[in-house]
Amino acid sequence: MTPREVAPARRAAFAVLLRETRSRAPFDLAAATGVEFARLAARDRALAYELAMGTIKRRNSLDRVVAAFSDASSSRLRPEVRESLRLGAFQLLYLDRVPAHAAVNDAVELAKAHGRRTGAFVNAVLRKVASEGRAELARLSGGASIEALAVRCSHPDWLVSLWVDELGRDAAEALMEADNRPAERCVRVNRLRATIAQAQASLSGDGITARLAREAYAEVAPDTPDALLLEGPALESSAAFREGLVMPQSRGSQLAAAIAAGALEPGARRGPARAADLCAAPGGKTSQLAALLAGWRLLAVDDEPRRVAALRANLTRLGAADVEVCERDVLEMGADEAERGRYGVVLLDAPCSGLGTLASRPDLRWRRRAGDVRRLATLQRDLLAAAAALVAPGGALTYSVCTLTRAETLGVVDRFVAGRAREGAADSGSRTAWTLDDLGAAYPTYRHPANGAYVQTLPSRDETTGFFVARLRRVT
Repeated sequence: MTPREVAPARRAAFAVLLRETRSRAPFDLAAATGVEFARLAARDRALAYELAMGTIKRRNSLDRVVAAFSDASSSRLRPEVRESLRLGAFQLLYLDRVPAHAAVNDAVELAKAHGRRTGAFVNAVLRKVASEGRAELARLSGGASIEALAVRCSHPDWLVSLWVDELGRDAAEALMEADNRPAERCVRVNRLRATIAQAQASLSGDGITARLAREAYAEVAPDTPDALLLEGPALESSAAFREGLVMPQSRGSQLAAAIAAGALEPGARRGPARAADLCAAPGGKTSQLAALLAGWRLLAVDDEPRRVAALRANLTRLGAADVEVCERDVLEMGADEAERGRYGVVLLDAPCSGLGTLASRPDLRWRRRAGDVRRLATLQRDLLAAAAALVAPGGALTYSVCTLTRAETLGVVDRFVAGRAREGAADSGSRTAWTLDDLGAAYPTYRHPANGAYVQTLPSRDETTGFFVARLRRVT
């Protein structure tokens, strides 16, 4: 066998894995697979996607099993050897329908392209994995220790410890298992361009089946009426995407923007008809606000030039032509006297650890560190204070993050509320006063267990990204 005879799906997945492990940039599956996957037949493309995503997600489990049959840890191996071992081990340990000999042979051929001795090493290790790997995986992942749970669910130890501490063992394991399942393919129908029926018809013309999320998940998706779940070819190649009829956006993300606009709560909006979406790129929530707040003046703010360019491009594609885009630091904007108290609606979708998105962002669990959570929580507190300065009396400030850590959710909003209460008590009449809107009453499906005024979506319960949302209202 020569490298040319390697199965196309495995060759494409291997190329994606090599690019991901060598890159310092966040993993973008659409960009990473664009070249390799585009040439594949539909069946091979589906397998390549499963191999790439599964191998990245199960990295901890794979490395631990491979290490048991090798005298070299994964960190000491050359990238091409490490990824061929991971790819082969994933098929042997998690995919029953893939013949063991095919998985081993293709991994060997991929490795041999980088040296014959490399191929022999991969062959020896994977043959042991084929015969003894599942028993070894069961041994490593058995028991109740953090280390065993980290192998069983394939998450880093620090994150397993965090989730167990904050959620409890059973809920933590359920969350991590949800991270390992395929992410739902969800889009929002862009009401600026199309009706639901028009979007579905356009997608169908490109071979993509689109069904309403509220019908698929009748009990957990009542508050995202424009969400469609997709099956079929890549969305990016469709006319519906090119023409701006739909926007890739999880139901958790759609819920956050709907809450900011008070979309399902008639009469909830007060203050001037001006809205600001802060940290707005790439523009999913901005364009959703543009549709929900028809007639309002909408400002979209972000401070990184490439993100602002992507924001502008998306808003143009989605027909949100009236949105004003501003390249500016939110902290600076909050200190600007000319901007203070101008907006009836402010959405702060703050930079966060992203730990509610691990099903769709497979590399993120390996890139994040415990210190990132603390660092981001500090930034989020500063951003929330700056955002609050922009809100007009009677206006609403929505804070959302696509993570579930206590430090970035309850820790940020509770501290803000407590701080404003202390300020008001110390200097009554000269400080702004804030109340928490009771989101749990308006969206009972997602009521936060620690404070019913907040809501959260859980991947393990709601089959979407994990989001936390709070809405504060300026009283004076």
